[in-house]
Amino acid sequence: MNYFDGKAFSRDWTSHHVPVWERLLRERSHEPLRVLEVGSFEGRSALFFLQFLPNCQLTCIDTFEGSIEHRTAGECHHTDMADVEARFDANTQPFAHRLEKVKAFSIEALAEMQRASRRFDIVYVDGDHHAASAFTDAQQSWDLLVSGGIMILDDYQWQPTKPAPERPKAGIDAFLQARSGEYEVLHQDYQVVIRKTRASSRPAASDFSIGERSLAGLSGGALKPPLVSFVVIAWNYARYVGATIDSIKAQDYPNFECLVIDNGSTDDSPEVIARHIAGDSRFTVANLPDNLGQLGAAFWSLDRIKGGFVSFVDADDVLLSTYASMHVQAHLALRQSVAFTSSSVAEMDARGNMLAAASGSGAINSQGQTRNLHPEASILRLPTVSHRDFQQLSVRTALVSKSASGWHWSPGTANMYRASQLRLVRRGGEAKYMRSADGYFNFMCHAFGGSALIDVVLSGYRLHGENAFSNHESSPWLRSGTPEYYRLAQEATLTDIDFLLANAVRYVWMLDGGFWSVLDLITRETPRRLRRFYSDPKVFEIFLANAPKLAPQFRSRVFCREILARYSGSQARKILRAGFGGKLKPRAYGEIALSETRKAASILRKRK
Repeated sequence: MNYFDGKAFSRDWTSHHVPVWERLLRERSHEPLRVLEVGSFEGRSALFFLQFLPNCQLTCIDTFEGSIEHRTAGECHHTDMADVEARFDANTQPFAHRLEKVKAFSIEALAEMQRASRRFDIVYVDGDHHAASAFTDAQQSWDLLVSGGIMILDDYQWQPTKPAPERPKAGIDAFLQARSGEYEVLHQDYQVVIRKTRASSRPAASDFSIGERSLAGLSGGALKPPLVSFVVIAWNYARYVGATIDSIKAQDYPNFECLVIDNGSTDDSPEVIARHIAGDSRFTVANLPDNLGQLGAAFWSLDRIKGGFVSFVDADDVLLSTYASMHVQAHLALRQSVAFTSSSVAEMDARGNMLAAASGSGAINSQGQTRNLHPEASILRLPTVSHRDFQQLSVRTALVSKSASGWHWSPGTANMYRASQLRLVRRGGEAKYMRSADGYFNFMCHAFGGSALIDVVLSGYRLHGENAFSNHESSPWLRSGTPEYYRLAQEATLTDIDFLLANAVRYVWMLDGGFWSVLDLITRETPRRLRRFYSDPKVFEIFLANAPKLAPQFRSRVFCREILARYSGSQARKILRAGFGGKLKPRAYGEIALSETRKAASILRKRK
């Protein structure tokens, strides 16, 4: 049978494969098979499937932008891809009722099919020729292939003189090794054809469940697992950033994206980053011309990521493969939603040798913490978190008291935030903020939305002598950092207070009576030291400058009471006058007198 008679083509890379395909597919040729084709070009292979399998439904994924050899002028395969797509459409038009054309990058289209629990009986992989792309296309497609299904991997012997990363063979070999024991080889020559003999052990969207029932089945595909956004912020860490990226690639949680920001590096970080993300379209790179600081780059990233959960990954740290799964599972199972979760870290030296396991300073057994998650059967369960792991999470996860002051969390690459909470406290577009992201977000997000500790090691925190904060293993008897670091941190705290006061119009209503307690929390001070902190001349000047905007957000009595809870004497009177337009209201005099009386009574009680 001539499958291509009367059709228009510019090239023929298919006809010589047809006898093998006919032999392998003949027994099932009249079944209503579901066929997936990754890479379609002008439609030759599509025409074969549509005619040799007259009852099949065919899905074709192609960008119709071509590979690099199709887009490079002077190459023997250079072609106008708009003409290629037009020929595909014309050639397949008689079969339009059995054809689904998906014009997209395969990594995105295949991920969407996983989330929708699509399944196929035959998969033909003939996409981008880079080894990494061939590996990714095969890996993603494998989860969509039913047991007993057939996968055809094209171009196994394509251009054997090209470097290994630029041709499919190495990617196909890596895929076959990764899936060893899950298939039988039916044919191996220029193409490799395999039959799936057992179900994949890797998670697909259909494996996510509620009460042991498929999430996709319960929701008809309308509900999807959360998307996690990793943001790697790198500045002159070329010697470490490759390991960081590789640890993200190794995550067992399938639904993630990663933005790698080169934050104005002057070493070879851009080259290292490009090498480690090559061929993996889950990763994107942004090269900033100037160093915005870690926090500045984090703010910048928030308009460029899509995930509902976000982890900022220090470019000298690494993640355990279970990092995303355990954090997401904790978020979904907590009895109370929180702004972020913080896990324990394994402290390691510059070469990756483990030194100690450390958690945040808020120990899991501290008073005021609420433990235990929702029962397994009542929440979304991730297939990558076993029953045993879930039980460990339930015992080792605790809410941090909303009123708890001070630092309770692990540093750096240990925190997973809700994206909505990050955007709630974001500042400035592309300004420079030369401070740590966790040092800002942890305090602000906890004050606004609470936090939880996961006392399970899920990441590695590298100590190498150049860290801005930790210069030795954590110890209850030793301070980390330097006096200069603490001085800069105190100055940064002043900007946080100014930010909150300057945006009182927005936050007072949103916090519904909690504005002043949030303000106290972001000072980083204990309740006993708050008045001393507020009386500092720099803090006083911030209050004085913001008083005209702050006072109208409260009833006069409330404004007086809250100012007098933090200030006394001339400082209090100046702030109140500024808030009330230069003149104290009668009620203010009464509140001042009452405050002074209470203060005097307190002093007398202490003297007795």
